[in-house]
Amino acid sequence: METLWLTVLGVLTVGYFALAGFDYGSGLLLALPRRYVSSHRKRDETYRLVTPFFLGNEVWLVAAIGVLFAAFPRLEGELLSGAHSTFTLLLAGLVLFMAAVQLRLWWWLVFTGALMVSVGWGLFLAHLLHAPWPVALVMPVLFAVHGWVFQTRRWKLFPVTALLCALPIPLAFSSIDVTGLMAHDDTLGLLAWVAVPIIPLVVLAQWSIVAISSR
Repeated sequence: METLWLTVLGVLTVGYFALAGFDYGSGLLLALPRRYVSSHRKRDETYRLVTPFFLGNEVWLVAAIGVLFAAFPRLEGELLSGAHSTFTLLLAGLVLFMAAVQLRLWWWLVFTGALMVSVGWGLFLAHLLHAPWPVALVMPVLFAVHGWVFQTRRWKLFPVTALLCALPIPLAFSSIDVTGLMAHDDTLGLLAWVAVPIIPLVVLAQWSIVAISSR
């Protein structure tokens, strides 16, 4: 049962970073020089490309957090220990990014939200690895490259950049010993009847959207 829920959490986390990564990357690209994306037309095109995805992509994050709290009720304490400011930055960035995209606010608010989320995940990666803060720059760079691949429709590169965005934090997370941090087996068994049938549907729906958009 432990292996099952670690797999479920891993799938949801990888799915979130693989898909939501190009949302944040597209937002980061708005700060490129004028000849690339600064015109109103190109900004509107960026919003048009991102809008069908960004709310759906956050479903992966919500689901992963739900699994974390339900199946690993004591693990969030381990993760939050010493990283409260990082998660505050992440939450503020998520709210700003979603509001700015959905309401078509100024481009620099979209960029700021994307930057806050990207740096926040980078700081969390550094926290998990006990690494110096410059490691935090890894995630914004990966997201920006992933966003560029998505914006330019270079679909042959998409699986590569998706994998690069998806793996750093789950791999760092795998170094944590979860022994004694999971819920009781009876609780995990009950949750399995709810979560396991739903996850394949989420995966199918999200990748169907990506496949339709790539045409």
